[in-house]
Amino acid sequence: MNTLSSGSSVGLKLRNFSLLLVAAGLLASIFADVQIYASEPWAHLRIMLQGLFSPSISDPQQLAIDLFYTLSFALIGVSLAAVAGLLLSLLYQHPLVRFCCAFFRAIHELFWALLFMQLFGLSASTAILAIAIPYACTFARVFHDIYQHAPIKLRQLPELADSKFSHFLYVLLPQVWPQMRSYLRYRFECGVRTSAVLGFVGLPTIGFHLETAFKQGDYSYAGALLLAFFLLIASIKYWLKVYLLPVYIGIALWFLPGSEFTNSSDNIWRFFSVDIWPAVIKTADQSIVEKLLAYGQWLSSLLLQQGLPGMGSTLLLSLMALAATAVLCVLLAPLLTLMRGQWLVNSAGQCLLLVMRSTPEYILAFVLLLLLGPSMLPAVIALAIHNSGLISFLLQRDIAAAQTSTTASVSFSDFLYKVMPDLYAKFISLLMYRAEIILRESAILGVLGVTTLGFYIDSAFEDLRFDRALALLFLTALLNVVVDQLSRKLQLCFSDQGIRVRSKD
Repeated sequence: MNTLSSGSSVGLKLRNFSLLLVAAGLLASIFADVQIYASEPWAHLRIMLQGLFSPSISDPQQLAIDLFYTLSFALIGVSLAAVAGLLLSLLYQHPLVRFCCAFFRAIHELFWALLFMQLFGLSASTAILAIAIPYACTFARVFHDIYQHAPIKLRQLPELADSKFSHFLYVLLPQVWPQMRSYLRYRFECGVRTSAVLGFVGLPTIGFHLETAFKQGDYSYAGALLLAFFLLIASIKYWLKVYLLPVYIGIALWFLPGSEFTNSSDNIWRFFSVDIWPAVIKTADQSIVEKLLAYGQWLSSLLLQQGLPGMGSTLLLSLMALAATAVLCVLLAPLLTLMRGQWLVNSAGQCLLLVMRSTPEYILAFVLLLLLGPSMLPAVIALAIHNSGLISFLLQRDIAAAQTSTTASVSFSDFLYKVMPDLYAKFISLLMYRAEIILRESAILGVLGVTTLGFYIDSAFEDLRFDRALALLFLTALLNVVVDQLSRKLQLCFSDQGIRVRSKD
């Protein structure tokens, strides 16, 4: 683990970077819309909390079905992604494979769902593919990183150099299987959250009824749905066993929901050959050069009118959310550390972390938009709550180890001068890893009305302008790839011996 005691220069770098990040977030708030538009937000919040803390449900059977569909989509999607990611991880060292994985991973699952809805409608195929494609690319990267830190590598076994698969199967896999299994379990938890969010675009998961309950003001029903969702997330570690996955997958496949939507191969071919291309290049009497010039003019116009404004808003929101996440983590860390000595208070703190990290940013932003109105402020708060909860959860083990190595009971001053210096480098590295994820979430929050890239993408899908939607999705993916590479370089700057400290997305 990095420590600030290894040199004052490292401490100065971390301090200056933290101050620069907070200053950049404050500067971004000057140019962003962070006003509160609701007339009585606190009165509305009181009514909402009264309903949320008195959950009730009239149809338990429907709730069970919603939870089962949510689990089924996540289970099958993550399982497919794990198999595909395992195969891709063996080829991840090739630049083309690495770029393709980074590109497809950069497109949010909700965007994939909006795309596949045009081909398969509101069906199980849409939900499963929307989860499987980006998750497979994530698995590929994480598995490859796990291989890189294995004690025995291929170059150390020249007798197996001609049989890489044998090396992987009999030497490498036994070493890294515990880490891969742990990440698979966590990625399934992420898949459950994603599956719930897919309900906001109409797919039959718990998110569909959650959105309806909040819009109708039925906060007691919404509270029951959220409580059931939190209990589901909390129970995953008890019932998700790798050796039981074939049984779970078989049950999920058997009970997948049906769909009345039908699509022929001709319609799919028309979508890829006609619908996603702008009208300016469909004229038959144009030459290739004329079509390229027309497409360039169309693309530049789209970039100026929607692409650049969307990118600017997405970056502003991401920067504010990243700075807010950093500040909230710094405030949470000492509180959680001081709570560890009291069982009841510590349990309450752990429950708070569970709620913060388990509630998807999209759902948090949706609720806050109902309270505060359509500005970037609800999105900033939602992103900060979720990401600070996740980072704080990931730092708990290190906090416990540092606390054990210092004193049995840690005061606030002990935390600042003994515990925090040991944690801060890893905290900054985790924060930089979350930067790319925050950017992805900032883009998708545009579906809720925040004027990020997702706002223009969702509008293009609603208007059946698939050419615009695909172009803006491509732009979103490139922006995420650039930010991901920048965050990786910053991670290396703050990691001892160039070892990346990775969070579990």
